[in-house]
Amino acid sequence: MGKAVADAGHVWNDTRRDFGIDGHIEFVDAAAQVSGYAVAAQVKGTAAGFPGENQTGFRFTCEAHHIDYWLRCGRPTVLICVNVRDQQAWWKRLDTWFADPVRRARRVVEFDKAADVFDVSAFSLLSAIAVPVGESMPRLEGSEQLVSNLLTVTGFAPRIWSASTPCRDRADAWERMRSNRAFEGGFLLSSGRIHALASLEDGPLAVLCDGPVTSVPTQDWAATQDEDVQRRFVALLNFTLRAARHDELVWHPKKKIVYYQASADLSRRKVRGRYKGSKGRAFFTPYYGRDDAAKVRYCRHYAAGLYFRRWAGQWYLEINPTYHFTIDGRRDSYYDAEYVATIKRMERNSAVCQLVRAWADYLHGEDTLFKSRDDRIVFGSLLTIEADAAIDERAWLPPPDLPAPAPADVGLLAGLWDLS
Repeated sequence: MGKAVADAGHVWNDTRRDFGIDGHIEFVDAAAQVSGYAVAAQVKGTAAGFPGENQTGFRFTCEAHHIDYWLRCGRPTVLICVNVRDQQAWWKRLDTWFADPVRRARRVVEFDKAADVFDVSAFSLLSAIAVPVGESMPRLEGSEQLVSNLLTVTGFAPRIWSASTPCRDRADAWERMRSNRAFEGGFLLSSGRIHALASLEDGPLAVLCDGPVTSVPTQDWAATQDEDVQRRFVALLNFTLRAARHDELVWHPKKKIVYYQASADLSRRKVRGRYKGSKGRAFFTPYYGRDDAAKVRYCRHYAAGLYFRRWAGQWYLEINPTYHFTIDGRRDSYYDAEYVATIKRMERNSAVCQLVRAWADYLHGEDTLFKSRDDRIVFGSLLTIEADAAIDERAWLPPPDLPAPAPADVGLLAGLWDLS
């Protein structure tokens, strides 16, 4: 065991007087410093195989007085089972496993060979259980490429157009456009002037101007250090982004999110994926009653908080994916907050990552037979970061043996992340 721990870069300390604990694994961080955090370990080896062993798992029966000791000793304790013939090992945390009275009475530890393998990757989990709550974990060896939720903005329309306007708020502007029966939401009203990333000399916005139209390079606003101009630019980008997707996205003023609009007949609406391996996502899905298959119980909409940010001179769109629930595709569901909370409790990092990718795919837009891509805001790829330490998601997620979701939750989650 000492060699296996040393090969992983950590320290094995034998216990001189062995009573249910053979030694301690003390963790060494990436700077080769002993962290002071350790887990106690009981090691069992065999060359003949463990009871009930097959290709997927096995079981190990513990002594009752050892279990009492592990639960009393007040430190994280693990059982490491080693097959010396095949040079393979598996581990399980004992103080939490036997905290269940049923398991404690049976005295049996059940191992899953795939999930419980003891190798170099297991040390991030072991270090996580050794560190007290509230303390930072030691940074272990490794590296990883992280995909962020920051979508790079690669370009804007070249100029920002401005003119004086008699409109004092957006409601007034909508009334004026109504007379021409042509609407455009990609504009900003500020201090008696209208600003837009599209020409004001023609089109729906021309009716809102009462003076000469001027323009400045968009880069003047994009690169400014003036906080007031920055705020105006972000507001203009927000209005422009919603306008570019006005036929598909709905702004929810209370939740400060956009959500994908329902289809007219409440049929499932799917958005095609762009990255390799993606088959698309259902951005809108109706759910029907158990007793009446023709009656819609509620509708699930993909939603997101979208925020323009600038760092080191580069603009990004921050994507925070979430969900919105309605009773008929338009009116908010009374249980919206409960449904969203249910999904969030069960999501994992990979699911959130896929949702961010789905939104990035959607926001790129595409040219079709009937319309061209809106190029007032042009998006690139999601920002990736090379981290000098690997992050093991299992080390900070809740333990896997959580209670099964209620029947209502199962229906809610069915097909949520299905790529078909």
